[in-house]
Amino acid sequence: MHWNQTKLKGWGRTCRAVCQVCRPERTEDVAKYLEQVGKNGIIARGLGHSYGDQAINDDGAVMVFRRMDRIRSFNEETGELVCEPGLTLRAVTELFSGRGFTAPITTGSGYHTLGAAVASDMFGSNAHKKGTISKFVNWIDVTLASGETVRADTQNNPDLFSATKGGMGLTGFISLISLTLPKRPAPNLKIRKERCPDLDTLMERLADGRKADICYAWIDTLAKGNAIGRGILTTATFTDEAAKPPLFRMPGIKLPFYLPNFIVNTFSSTLINDIFYRFFASPAEKVLPYEQFIYPKDMFLGWEKTRGRRGFYQFRFSFSEAEGPQAVRRILTEVSRTRAGSFMATLMPLKEESSADMSFPMKGYCLSLDFTRRRGIEEFLIHLETIASEHRGRISLQNDALLEPRNLQRMYKRLDDFKKTLATYDPHKKFDSSFARRLGLKGEPK
Repeated sequence: MHWNQTKLKGWGRTCRAVCQVCRPERTEDVAKYLEQVGKNGIIARGLGHSYGDQAINDDGAVMVFRRMDRIRSFNEETGELVCEPGLTLRAVTELFSGRGFTAPITTGSGYHTLGAAVASDMFGSNAHKKGTISKFVNWIDVTLASGETVRADTQNNPDLFSATKGGMGLTGFISLISLTLPKRPAPNLKIRKERCPDLDTLMERLADGRKADICYAWIDTLAKGNAIGRGILTTATFTDEAAKPPLFRMPGIKLPFYLPNFIVNTFSSTLINDIFYRFFASPAEKVLPYEQFIYPKDMFLGWEKTRGRRGFYQFRFSFSEAEGPQAVRRILTEVSRTRAGSFMATLMPLKEESSADMSFPMKGYCLSLDFTRRRGIEEFLIHLETIASEHRGRISLQNDALLEPRNLQRMYKRLDDFKKTLATYDPHKKFDSSFARRLGLKGEPK
């Protein structure tokens, strides 16, 4: 057992910190490492794909769970999977898709550990049908600050269960997970892409898209005037229809370097957006194997490097069905006016709010926007945060790097319950992170 001093960063590369890092091999190692934690506490980390400072701990400790990825059991009849937190969504798909099961959530990338998915109450482009991953979690084993491991579910330690799902690792370490994998209705997906010339059309088609198993829309954030909100709606429905084998299989592309900042600008983004809108939405339906369609970001390894060396922010908002259309239009109008938009922007419908204390989704819509880091962008994003608050929306804690503590209480109504559970199970604040200190989740904001 040993520690390494390592400089860690968030996925967006806007948050960095020097941390003492350990990598447990087995469950029993977790408690032993906990005994050695100093005054600045410790936080869990999976593959490091949280965008901000959620999985870093400035001048403190970080426990990386990549090596704890074993499967303990799987019930072929019920679909119950019991595994360690380091197992990834992609591994679940590769191991169980051929046996007629799917991962509970359909995310853009499969390179997320299940521990991180539960700790952030993750969801994907099937959220309008399946909700968040916490809906599929039967129980979790949590290693507390004392080193004791307890089981949490709806009957045993229900407050810990509710706070740990979406709690960003601040209640304790998830050491074992039981979740139910849903059955796969059919082997293939019928995919349809449709151009929508403006936001009104997009919102109307998005409502119809809720009937599909997967539904999301790409948005051109640099469109102006009446074209604001134009985009491409993608829907996919499970089908038994045969998939045509591709003429050739695109290999995974890995960008070996960060694009220079002078290339990542408004002119290039406008050009790329226009090309994408005009040429990447064939009206013809096509049938693809399930495994080939999901995880589109994994086809382009290193896609985050296209945002430039300075890094980028991702802002993810959720709004109710009543507030969503107006809030989305107002935000997209501001982004278009300032020309701060980027190529990656998505809008998807959401089914419901989960039972987790710090649940991000609500019944309505989710808008995700990427912004290259440049002069003045932080002030602009805080402005968007204010707009979201005015429309009673929420900002995703998994993606956040700039949320102000004053807006946290407005957006997360069960924050007091969450803090009460933290005080109960971790009174000495052993579990801590740069993210928690910034938002004052375990004391005054720093």
